[in-house]
Amino acid sequence: MKGVKSVQFTYRPTEQTQELLETFRMMVNHAIHISLEEGIKGRLNLRNRIYKEFQEKYGVISCYPYSVAEVAWSIVKKHKRWQRRPFASRLMMKMDASNYSLNYAILSIPFKKGQRICIPLEYGDYQRSFLMDMTLKRGSVTLTARTISISFSRRIAETEPMSKVGYDLNEKSIVGSDGTKYGLSEVARLHTEYGVRRRDFYEKHPRDERPRRKFSEGSRERNRVKQFLNRVSKAVVEKARANKQAIILERPKGIRRVHQKGNGEGRERRRRISQWPFRMLQQQIAYKAAWAGVPVEFVDPRNTSKTCSDCGFINRKLKLTEREWRCPSCGVNLDRDLNAAVNIERLGKIPCLPLVRAGAEGRGSDEGEREQREATLILRADAFKEGLQACPED
Repeated sequence: MKGVKSVQFTYRPTEQTQELLETFRMMVNHAIHISLEEGIKGRLNLRNRIYKEFQEKYGVISCYPYSVAEVAWSIVKKHKRWQRRPFASRLMMKMDASNYSLNYAILSIPFKKGQRICIPLEYGDYQRSFLMDMTLKRGSVTLTARTISISFSRRIAETEPMSKVGYDLNEKSIVGSDGTKYGLSEVARLHTEYGVRRRDFYEKHPRDERPRRKFSEGSRERNRVKQFLNRVSKAVVEKARANKQAIILERPKGIRRVHQKGNGEGRERRRRISQWPFRMLQQQIAYKAAWAGVPVEFVDPRNTSKTCSDCGFINRKLKLTEREWRCPSCGVNLDRDLNAAVNIERLGKIPCLPLVRAGAEGRGSDEGEREQREATLILRADAFKEGLQACPED
């Protein structure tokens, strides 16, 4: 298994780095324009189209058209999905590992012919551990106005899981099929807090564009949300590694499209859904699990909340507001989130090593499986009711 981590460093911007970022953004927007005007599809086709022209016009070396085409095509695809006009507004630059050099904490990036930009990196103990580890392989580098992100990768043996654990993700919590629960209400609270701040500031300064641009960046808000989700994802992965479990996650699709304006929902509800960072948490769990050698699988979550985990009956009349429901077929009382997590776990196809319980020898396979299933359901229900594990709040 290949594990990849992106480590962020800070640096002090200079005139050279500012020129580099502005030139790269200019080239990306030029490449987007060419792709739309000429109907060029695909990263490689766009790269072949701009390769010679961009070197002559912008005076950059040959590696830049490759990176520009990759960034430009990703923006075109993303904005086509959301039916927006593609445009690169942020200052950023991306470069492959073969084109830059890193001498401990000095990053050297080629720019124009005969010109290289040396950037001293600012780091702490966490970043130093990656710089000192010679077993790690360096990947691409991403430069923004104030940060530099370098990807590191390594090969790690994938652990053979003894069992699986599924996780159901919603706005306020992420619930595991083994009864664990991590609260996510802090994320919604942070979005609301900073939203109120922006609204009050805009009302007091309706024509001041400089503070408006500063607030729109939302770096403080994003960092606090990301930091909180990092703690949750770390707890999920460490628990799975300690218990030798495979992680089964749902892959929700079309959430924001369903909750767009005009669907009959209130403005506050649509705002919360649009700011819900469900993919960020899933991505953090996935890359941390890969770094730790824990297998992860994504499954289709369709009807996992409405399907009874005991008899398989699908309650199509179940409403979103009903957090607990009684199965009309078998009469079992079910918690909506825990029931969905159990069904997500069962959809996973990752093979697990068989568990042999004490005293199970000499019994029939059907009887042993039935007893194990009943014991698992009881343990899950008890764990969920008695000791829900809450994620630490800020």
